Amino acid sequence: MRIEEIEITVANVPDPGLMDRSPAKTVVETPVIESGHVRATRPAEPGTQDTSEIKPPQIVVVTVRTDSGVEGHGFGWGVKGGMRTAHTIAEVFRPELIGKDPMDRERLWQAAHRADRYAGLASFNSYGPLDVALWDIAAKTANVPLYKYIGAYRDRIPAYASSPFMAEPKQYADLALEAKAKGFTAFKLHPPGNADLDIECCKAVREAVGPGMVLMSDPVGGNYDHEDALRVGRALEKLDYLWLEEPLFDHDVHGLEQLSRTLDIAICAGEWNSDFYSKINYLRTGAADIIRADVSWTGGITGTLKSAHIAEGFGVNCEIHMTVLSLMDVANLHVALAIKNCRYLELPYPDGATFGIKQNLDIDADGFVSAPDGPGLGVDLDWDAIRANEVVSI
Repeated sequence: MRIEEIEITVANVPDPGLMDRSPAKTVVETPVIESGHVRATRPAEPGTQDTSEIKPPQIVVVTVRTDSGVEGHGFGWGVKGGMRTAHTIAEVFRPELIGKDPMDRERLWQAAHRADRYAGLASFNSYGPLDVALWDIAAKTANVPLYKYIGAYRDRIPAYASSPFMAEPKQYADLALEAKAKGFTAFKLHPPGNADLDIECCKAVREAVGPGMVLMSDPVGGNYDHEDALRVGRALEKLDYLWLEEPLFDHDVHGLEQLSRTLDIAICAGEWNSDFYSKINYLRTGAADIIRADVSWTGGITGTLKSAHIAEGFGVNCEIHMTVLSLMDVANLHVALAIKNCRYLELPYPDGATFGIKQNLDIDADGFVSAPDGPGLGVDLDWDAIRANEVVSI
């Protein structure tokens, strides 16, 4: 079997959810929550960035076609425009795959790293969609669901509801209560990024949902200095939060090491320094109690499995980070079901990451998510929607 063609399609996301939009903005619009539901958004506070001209997000749909007729798919990130990702795939990584055996995933993954190193000057996370497509092809050829092809550890996994960025403690509390009522047993805040306000938001959520719900906080690097991060961590320990994620930027390995050594709450890091090889520094130095990886940013399924397995050797969990891409979160689910050292699947809440596929992920009555039972990724792409919103195909 040989790879004959790789089609790369950039499409607009016509109705992005709150989580789809939020990474594109320095200051996001504030959701207005009425009776526990997000109804609308209001403009950012005076003096903050004007977000009115920010373009809607895009996705990059990658289709790998083989001479046997089997094809695989992956989605690439385009929150601030998909053309950069599309051209990186087309110019740096596609030439490495055409004519090759799609089953040679490790060989091709290593070749992609070399292409990046030798004059590619490419972000390696652009290879993620290609690697996912290769795994999709392999599992379809074997006629089994992808997680079974990898080697299943379990058949379902609990999910946590992952909030958008909001402005006020009550908004987070109301959203957490809504998630709890829907059946989620765990909830993660993306708080505003101000240490004092973040503590109040986390406190409001704990008071709202009570002691039985698992809670996490992720200021996404925030604006914390070392002292703020320590103070927030101490507050979250008193509130019985499971982990504090990215309290400092991922490149501040020294600060993360100090926090991990000092605090009792688990520090979760390594999401931004997403390449597999960077995870080793966090593990070796003790800069994180939990590392992050996903099939979008960590070099596909191959890189994510490498990250999870090296973390397992250190006795550390590898919590799978949502991709804000519908198909890639399905791939994330398959990986999470094939590894032992992951507690949860992260799902955007109340909405986000649904465009481009026909079967979206959701929890069951127990708060768990199960993988589709079809071969490969097990979901159908919504080609009508993709073609209707196509910008270019290269």
